[in-house]
Amino acid sequence: MTKRFYETVSVASKEAGFIVKLDSHELKTPAKKPLLLPSAALAQLVADEWAAQDENIDTTTMLHMRLVSTAQDRVSAVLRETADAFAAYGMSDLLCYRAADPQKLVAHQAAFWDPVLNWARTRYDMSFEVTSGILPINQPPENQSRLAAIAGDDAFRVTGLAHLAALLGSAILTLALDEGHIDAETAYKLAFLDDLYQIDEWGSDAEAEQRLANISLEIHQVARYLSALKT
Repeated sequence: MTKRFYETVSVASKEAGFIVKLDSHELKTPAKKPLLLPSAALAQLVADEWAAQDENIDTTTMLHMRLVSTAQDRVSAVLRETADAFAAYGMSDLLCYRAADPQKLVAHQAAFWDPVLNWARTRYDMSFEVTSGILPINQPPENQSRLAAIAGDDAFRVTGLAHLAALLGSAILTLALDEGHIDAETAYKLAFLDDLYQIDEWGSDAEAEQRLANISLEIHQVARYLSALKT
């Protein structure tokens, strides 16, 4: 770990964006590029992570810094490919693969997943096929390009959407969260409905609970990141 080498952290406006300063030094990305952020709220999230560091800097606690650095250093150069990667989650979306049994779980999935799936159908004028089991099904091919277009061409947003879709296993839940149709806690509970169902039925252990708690925290953090882009 790197020793903390600064005393103060601040946010300032510069040109067409916002910067984070460690003492008098402007923060840079791992690729040594000046970090220019699109909103004051996002810059503040990054600043808060740096301010929260103790004697040693622990980069594993700085998700927002990793996201903005990834957006600027990497995703900006492969924007279309990253949008396509996000769209791919919609082509094998979690919400479209249902259990065949037990019937209690089947009903549980239908009750909680169907409303979000129907929202997406109406909101984006798209169709989604649903199946029982794990064998892959083909979604309408135009869904790929449509979802990639919805992701847009802003590297910061596409980075957040792709990261969140990977966490949730669902482009649909990602878009529902990004648009405020559901909140982060609901997105977590819907994405891990099967895990939570099993815990309710059979109990849990400390390791499983910690894994889910870590995922829930990360989902909430990415939700704050996406929200800050709009502020």
